[in-house]
Amino acid sequence: MSPKSYLFLSLSEPQAAAPSASHEGADAPVRCLNVSGRWALRGTADVPLLVWRTGEATEAQAAAERAAKARDQAVAVASRGNAHWEEGREIQVFSPALAPVLLAPMAQSAAKARRLRTEADKLEAFCRVVLAASAASNQEAFAEVSRAASTALRAKFGGGTITSVFAWLAGPAGQAALESVLTGEVELTGSLSSQQVIGAAALAQEAELLRERADSSLH
Repeated sequence: MSPKSYLFLSLSEPQAAAPSASHEGADAPVRCLNVSGRWALRGTADVPLLVWRTGEATEAQAAAERAAKARDQAVAVASRGNAHWEEGREIQVFSPALAPVLLAPMAQSAAKARRLRTEADKLEAFCRVVLAASAASNQEAFAEVSRAASTALRAKFGGGTITSVFAWLAGPAGQAALESVLTGEVELTGSLSSQQVIGAAALAQEAELLRERADSSLH
């Protein structure tokens, strides 16, 4: 089945300064406006991405200009296609009832916003550790990363090691935090791009899988 194309409102993301080697050459993620008025890398059945049909280019451009003015951000119209998208699930065609989300995101409860912010900050901090560990060229450099990570984790989170960082990122809590970023519930506020965070999480999962296989072979 050939993919059907739609028009999206997109927000460009700065290129990662030093992406993981295993993800070099990959296209930079594109964040698009969803029906809650947030910038997401993908839509879900609960919060699909906002789209216009290809014959509605004029309407999509007008919406982009309106969003850009209200949000003071550079918003562009992008064309994308995916054979697996279904209207009403991953994507939702724009209607006048959705016009308010062009101007600003829907409000979250204070408790939810705090929880998401805490999880996203932890996600990004842990991803920085994974990227640093993965870039270590030898055992001595890895040991130095480990010591620095332990100090930073103790200061910010009360403790932790490189091992616990990899396990958290690969486990349910880390994957839930990543999903919140990918679906636009919360934005990254640190120096890492979405591309780097996605790459670090993938590295953590790969490392945990190898560790589990190694443990299994000992029994």
